[in-house]
Amino acid sequence: MKKESQIFLLESQLRDREFEIAMLRETAEAISSELDLEKVFQVVADHARKLILAETVLIPVLDQTQAQYTYRAGCGKNADEIVGQSLPLDTGVCGWVWRHKRPWWHGVLDELEAEERNRWEKEAGTIILVPLIGKRHFLGGIAGINKIGGKDFTRRDLDLLTLFAHQVSYAVENAELFDQLNKSKEQSEEYQQELQALNAELERRVAQRTTALVDAVKELEHLAMHDMLTDLPNRSLVEDRLQQGIHLAKREKKVIALMMIDLNRFKEVNDKHGHDVGDSLLKQVAMRLRRVLRQSDTAGRLGGDEFAIVLPSTDANGAMKVAEKLLKVMEPSFKVGDYMLNSACSIGIAVYPQHGEDVTSLCRSADVAMYAAKRSGRGYAVYRPGDEKDVM
Repeated sequence: MKKESQIFLLESQLRDREFEIAMLRETAEAISSELDLEKVFQVVADHARKLILAETVLIPVLDQTQAQYTYRAGCGKNADEIVGQSLPLDTGVCGWVWRHKRPWWHGVLDELEAEERNRWEKEAGTIILVPLIGKRHFLGGIAGINKIGGKDFTRRDLDLLTLFAHQVSYAVENAELFDQLNKSKEQSEEYQQELQALNAELERRVAQRTTALVDAVKELEHLAMHDMLTDLPNRSLVEDRLQQGIHLAKREKKVIALMMIDLNRFKEVNDKHGHDVGDSLLKQVAMRLRRVLRQSDTAGRLGGDEFAIVLPSTDANGAMKVAEKLLKVMEPSFKVGDYMLNSACSIGIAVYPQHGEDVTSLCRSADVAMYAAKRSGRGYAVYRPGDEKDVM
C-alpha cells in the first residue's frame, strides 16, 4: 500500500473515532440532564441508531416482576408498530441475553452447536442486542435490527454499543428513581386527602404510612441527586450548587471557584484489575476529597473518573492552595483488596467571574484548565485564555 493511501486510511479511521467519541459525549450530556424516563429511552434509541447505522433500534425494558419485557422506545423502520408490545422474558434474543447476561450478535453463532446455530441464524442473524445492566438490577437492552446497507453488524459495532450501554445504564436507572419519586409524591398527596375523611383510628394508620412515604421520598431524592457508587453529589446537584453559588457571588460581589479533577491512568486500573477494583478505588478517592474541604464546599462525581469541587468565596490563590492539599492527600497509595494502587490526578481551576459568568462557561474553562494540567504534568492549572486551542 502506498504511503499516501496509508495516510488517507489512517485519517479516515481517525475521523470515524472522533465522530464516535463526539456521539458518545453528546449522548452523555443529553441523558445526564434528562429525568423523564420515556425521553431518556427515546434519546438512547435515536443515538444508538446513529452510532451503529441500524435500520431499526428498539429498547426492550424488563417489568418490575422481571417476567416480561416491553419495547419502551424505538426508531427507524417499523419501530412504531413494535413499540408498546410486551413479550414473555424467555422469548427470542432478549431471553437469550437475559439468561446469559451478555450481548448477542452474529459472532455468537460461532460458539453454538450446529443445531442451535441453524435455529438462531434464521431467527436472529441480523440482530445485535446489548444488555443494559444497572447497579441494582438488569434493566433491559438496546437492540439493533439490520445494518444499513445490508451488511452484518461488526465487532466494532458491538464494542461501541457495549460502551454506549454502559454509559447510559446509570442514566436510565437515575430516571427510574425520579419516576418512582414522582409516583411516591403523588401517593403522598392522595394519602393527605384521605386523612380528612377518615376517623381517628384510620388517621393514625395513614399518618404512620405517610411518615414511611416521606422517608422513602427523602431517600429517593437523595439517590436521584447523588452518585450511587461514591454517594457524592452527582452532576445535576453539582451544577445546581454552582448555579446558586454564582447567584450569591454576583449579588454580594464575591468570587467562587470551580475545580475539575480527573484521575490519571484510571483506565489502566480497570483494564488490569477489573471494574470492581476500579469502583473501590473511586470510593476511596471520594473519601480523601472530603478530608480537605470545608463544610460550605461541594465535592461531586460527574461520571467515570471525573470529579468536581465548588468552592464558594474562593479566588484563584485560594483554589490553588486547595489543589495542593488535594494532590498531597492523593499521594499515599490506596489499599484495594490485595493491591496497593497509586492514583495521581490532574486539576483544572476556573474562577467566577473572570473565567466565566455562568455554569456552562465556568465548567468549560475548568475543563480546559484540567487538560492543560494533564499535558504539563504539574498536577493543577488555572484557566488561561487561549488554552482552548490546545484542547481542540
